[in-house]
Amino acid sequence: MGIIATLSFMLDTVIKQNFNLTTWLALGACVQSILVLLLPTRVALLPAAVLLLAKIINGILISKGFTRNPSLPAPYLKRMTAPILDADGSPPEKNSDKGVVVFIVGANYNHPLGLFAPGFKPLSTYFQNMWKEAASDKEKWGFLGKADNMTMVTPGGGNALISISYWKSIEHLHRFARGPSHMVGWNWWADTQNQWPHIGIMHETYDVPAGNWENIYQNFHPIGMGQTKHKVIDRETGQVKMMSPLIEAKGGKWRSMLLRMGGEEKEEV
Repeated sequence: MGIIATLSFMLDTVIKQNFNLTTWLALGACVQSILVLLLPTRVALLPAAVLLLAKIINGILISKGFTRNPSLPAPYLKRMTAPILDADGSPPEKNSDKGVVVFIVGANYNHPLGLFAPGFKPLSTYFQNMWKEAASDKEKWGFLGKADNMTMVTPGGGNALISISYWKSIEHLHRFARGPSHMVGWNWWADTQNQWPHIGIMHETYDVPAGNWENIYQNFHPIGMGQTKHKVIDRETGQVKMMSPLIEAKGGKWRSMLLRMGGEEKEEV
């Protein structure tokens, strides 16, 4: 994740997602009240009115095509797919010819302080250390990569952080689970979890055989497998490099779901 993306994610999770609508309305009301007390009424109302008007005008300009839509980058305005690349970085001759393990892990915090709840900072640090270790030696751990963290609101009004990661095999994932960073984090959780009743963790594991998975991104920011980076060896230079698996899903064996799964279906699905 780049610096800008990281800052954007932190702004979204720490600021936007960490407070509910009632809190934001109360904060806005307080700020507006202070302005009314300090300034003439017309002047105090001006910032909110100008901001609202600017938002409305900008929305109209984008919808009419006069202004570029910042949330719709040009590179994604086509059909993309993300297979597991061959060792030299080329797309596989037969689609979905490799199995993949999908590991979903999450942590939630049901506490008035949100991300600043007691215990959440060390938990977050242990998670970060695990991902760093996995990424530091992808070959050893069979780590294909992970998607950007996602946030969700739990039914009780708390928040949860969810990570989806991809591994070459269940054996690789088990090996990583017995590795140093995961064991340190797990031992900490086992020893202290009773102190943090407001914090929960979860995971789901799916061992998907070859020929039983596929993906497609059409006019969509790639997530999941589309955000992974594969370690490949350049055929011409022999150099090792990290490469995105994203390719254009343009006709042929990429045009339908069953074909992307290595099947023989000839009609569009």
